Amino acid sequence: MEDKNKVTKFHRVPEIHFEFILLIFIFIYLFFHLLSFFTGHHITVTEVKQGQIVTDNRFRALALRNETLVKAGGTGEAYYFLPDESRVKNGETVLSLDKTGDLISEIQKETSNSFSLSNDQKLRITEMLKGFNDSYSPETFESTYSLKKNASDYLSLVNGEKVKKTLNKSLDKHIKAGSVINVNSPSSGLVCLSYDNLNGLNEETFKKSSFDESALKTTEVSTGNSLSPDSTAFRLVTDDNWKLVTPISDTLYQSLKNKSTIEVRFDSDGTKVWANMHIIKREGVQYLVLEFDDSMDRFSGSRFLDIELLLDNESGLKVPNSSLVTKAKKGSDGEYMQTYGVYLANKGYTQYVEVKLLYKNGQYSIIEPVHNSSLRLYDYIVLDAKGVKDGDIINDK
Repeated sequence: MEDKNKVTKFHRVPEIHFEFILLIFIFIYLFFHLLSFFTGHHITVTEVKQGQIVTDNRFRALALRNETLVKAGGTGEAYYFLPDESRVKNGETVLSLDKTGDLISEIQKETSNSFSLSNDQKLRITEMLKGFNDSYSPETFESTYSLKKNASDYLSLVNGEKVKKTLNKSLDKHIKAGSVINVNSPSSGLVCLSYDNLNGLNEETFKKSSFDESALKTTEVSTGNSLSPDSTAFRLVTDDNWKLVTPISDTLYQSLKNKSTIEVRFDSDGTKVWANMHIIKREGVQYLVLEFDDSMDRFSGSRFLDIELLLDNESGLKVPNSSLVTKAKKGSDGEYMQTYGVYLANKGYTQYVEVKLLYKNGQYSIIEPVHNSSLRLYDYIVLDAKGVKDGDIINDK
């Protein structure tokens, strides 16, 4: 009977609730997520956008020419038969030196009378005016001054030719008497009635100090000047090939280093000319050298010229410079090369992708994907890549 009344007790196994376990996991996840948020590296993201970088490529360039200074070789008062920037032949008379003043008096008397233009000369003036009218725009107002100078120089040339013809016999008489000396051009070229302390400068001899315009000293010569044998009578440019040199930044160097030609616009008259180009380094500075085979006569009177390099504005994927990462990558030849990349931030963690750098200025870079990378327009990337690693969790504030 006792056995029948004996009760055996069994320990009840606790029931495991799935909801409770899930809650524990959620709590742990939130705990570590909050811990990493408050103690970890905060990563801010930005959106990749389509854009372009517009650059101001205006420069003040130094002109280098094949030029020589022609001495007067005698004493007297100068009378120039040719205006500034006139083409001359070898041996052509540019000016006369009058020792007594008699020739100058005769010339002044002759030129005081009005002179008429031939039909051909009138046509030349008309063509100048028509060409100016056809090409004029408010943006090229400076060309008005060029028209005035060209017309004035042409009339001076016509007047000088008239004086030569009219006073030819009188001029010969004074030369035979020794009271007048003709100064002729030693070769063909362009006569310039101004010179400076940088004459003869070339690509091999210019220095950083050559660009100091405050040290430039320019001298002009004209009719009525008293010249001595060692005085400079005129400057003769003997070659249509000439160069412009200007210092450039490292950024522009990267953009130009693979180019051999470039289009240039001259600020003074708005004309556009193609030039051959190369880059040299001197005294720690990179210089762009532009080579021209025309337009020299229009700018022969200026040692410094304002120009604009007509480069295409770079366009593509525009990102802040702070997003760009530089890495060294070993090439197939065993040499290390510099590569660029950004950190993608689309999936909640960082993912490094390589890109090609097209252009860079002080704030932004223009890039494009390489090797079929997953970078696309409107993707999110890390704004400040400094200290970021592949696989970092995104904590975007």
